[in-house]
Amino acid sequence: MNGYLSLLSLSMIATSLTVAQWPNICPVTGPTSSWNQTRCPSTQSCAPNGFSVSGWGCCPFQNSIACSSGFACCPEGTTCSVISGTGYSTVYNCMNNNNIVTTSKCPCKPGVPFPPSTTKKNVLVIGDSLSIGYTPYVAQDLSDIALVQHAPWDFSDGGAEESNYGVQCLDNWLHSPSGIPLTPDLIWYNFGMHDYVTNCTEGYGCVPGQSGNTTVYPGELLNITTRLVNFSQQIGAKLLFGLTTPMLNDATIDNVIENTLNTAAAQIMEANKITYIDLHKAITDKCGLAPQPSCFNSTGCWSPHCPPGYSWLAANYIAPAIRSALTN
Repeated sequence: MNGYLSLLSLSMIATSLTVAQWPNICPVTGPTSSWNQTRCPSTQSCAPNGFSVSGWGCCPFQNSIACSSGFACCPEGTTCSVISGTGYSTVYNCMNNNNIVTTSKCPCKPGVPFPPSTTKKNVLVIGDSLSIGYTPYVAQDLSDIALVQHAPWDFSDGGAEESNYGVQCLDNWLHSPSGIPLTPDLIWYNFGMHDYVTNCTEGYGCVPGQSGNTTVYPGELLNITTRLVNFSQQIGAKLLFGLTTPMLNDATIDNVIENTLNTAAAQIMEANKITYIDLHKAITDKCGLAPQPSCFNSTGCWSPHCPPGYSWLAANYIAPAIRSALTN
């Protein structure tokens, strides 16, 4: 069998495995490809997610019902009963005969939109809306050596959101939207900005797929990191972590970010011998400590977002760290 036929056979085997393991095809309208058709594994089911580019995601229940917000789901045989919130922040109890079965979940948004490059390195960025902001600049700065893509495939909301959503959805983001396994050369990841709430429970201040409690962040980040370490060892990928950027206009929240979330994250990375980049210090060295009303001549910059600062952060810290890891 020649090399081309061998590759073709392997591709056909991979496609067959994907169909078997990700059999649930979501009813997306419009053109799709074998790579970016939204599908779900057999352990999950298709459910609407209004922040997904396809409008669909994968609910962590094998059979699910969609709640009326279009951002939450419950197990089959239950009904969605509002606990709190409106729109995408609505949280439901999943009820059966007046008994609470579980709390609603936010369906996992799909993975990266494009097949891997065959001529350059492949970089996977997993993170929240801050990483959505700087990823295009990182991609531009590394375009000579790498294809940089962000998971989840979501450019209108909070991306990977809180660490609990990361625990739930990590495996989805290590596959294409259709379930094809990824083999990136490097994974950059971050979690934290959606985890600074210190007094919430699900449905009461914490929204699955939006926000989480600070107290559970270390354990959930360790879960994510352990799985990424195992995954990276299997495929020979490198890992980098970005500490959470500051909340410059609110010293109380920024104290939680710097001294609780980032301290825990740094300890986890050091224990797992993962290089981390202190994006918080990079920005406070540039703009000053919280509270600061502005940065980069922009009011509210890094509170938490900063469009004028994304290119600076990418060019001076993130892209150089990734380039160094890819070339050394």
